[in-house]
Amino acid sequence: MSGAFHAVIIEGGTREARAGAATTLFQSHFVRDEAASRKLAEGTFEDLVTVEPEEGKAAIVVKQIEDLTQAFSRKPFASIAKAAIIIDGERMNESAQNKLLKLLEEPPEGYVIAILTANSEGLLPTVRSRCVRKWLGYEETERAGVNEDAKQLARILIYGKGTLAEANLLLGKYEESREEALAFLHTFKLFLRDLAVGRFASELVYSEKMAETAARISEEYAALIQSGVRLAEKAARETLTGYRVKYVLRGMALSMSENRRN
Repeated sequence: MSGAFHAVIIEGGTREARAGAATTLFQSHFVRDEAASRKLAEGTFEDLVTVEPEEGKAAIVVKQIEDLTQAFSRKPFASIAKAAIIIDGERMNESAQNKLLKLLEEPPEGYVIAILTANSEGLLPTVRSRCVRKWLGYEETERAGVNEDAKQLARILIYGKGTLAEANLLLGKYEESREEALAFLHTFKLFLRDLAVGRFASELVYSEKMAETAARISEEYAALIQSGVRLAEKAARETLTGYRVKYVLRGMALSMSENRRN
């Protein structure tokens, strides 16, 4: 197995896309176990544990995570490790998430968990911090163009392929709506995180082209990307707390531009 990660949050896209991404990641994780990889593709892997809201229930409850923990405490049936997939992870109630934390902190060697979610903001910060992230982007019909705008802003502010005035013009599309600004900042932050993670684990990046770009990132650009993530997070916090959106976005762009020049 690759050992690149033991827990991953797969976010965005459609439910089908998230499930497909989980299968691909599991196959990468079990790459040295040909039988496991084949069974994962066929949907017959005996050592896969699935957790999802029970029919008619709104939440994933603590008993379901306790069952997952017990399953992970037992030896695998056919492979050398087990995998778990949590569908609609944002529907775990707080008790379930706190129970999951213990498993995320001390997972059995080689075991792997994928949490699928439409929006990771429904997960506790402590859960998010213990997982790597895979962002699938928005569906084409949902906020079309946001993904491309995030990439273009990175080209300007990280790689210097444009001016600060061009960055501000692009961000102007999101100045009038706090909701749209937050959606853009979320996408931009996760795009930068994908680039940063992609230097070490290309399978966690949502597009092959971006994985190739990430693999070529120098130490200088890696530092700019990490700083960009922090600035995007700061901008999101300020937007949520009532700062004027226009000045938050332009302040972020200015700081990123200054970081690149220094």
